[in-house]
Amino acid sequence: MNSTGISFAQLGIVRRTARAAGMTISAIALFAAACGFAQAASFQCRHNQSSSEKLVCNDPELSSMDDKLSTLYSRAKDLAPDRDALEADRLSQWNWRQTHCTDKACVSNWYSRRITELDADIQQGQQAQIVSLKANLTAQNLPTDAQEAVLQIEGVHPATVAGNQ
Repeated sequence: MNSTGISFAQLGIVRRTARAAGMTISAIALFAAACGFAQAASFQCRHNQSSSEKLVCNDPELSSMDDKLSTLYSRAKDLAPDRDALEADRLSQWNWRQTHCTDKACVSNWYSRRITELDADIQQGQQAQIVSLKANLTAQNLPTDAQEAVLQIEGVHPATVAGNQ
């Protein structure tokens, strides 16, 4: 299975058919897209079951929002102090959408809300890491200049740290 959700056997059939018809690579890609071989970032479209998943797979705007949400979730997971809680929330939110969203407006609003929530989780996680880093530097009794150098290397701006003292 490749990244588009097409099996290698299916891809071979598409290529052979396209070659026989004299189609270019661009035409093959267009043909694959037209055949419904879409892939959202967080799930495979060919396995969609709910009306909300079908909406995402058939709407470029919703698919783009799904891509963004998937990226943000990965970042939030890397920063989360409690990954199990983050995953439980993800499943709860996903199940709510699967059950309640049957039109584009609902799905779009759901993505907008989840993106906002994950942005906030990421900001909180980043702040927690900064506070932890600063506490670790203080506990090591490093001179102030050395602490500031480490913070600079880590990309922490003094104003960011000052708000957490």
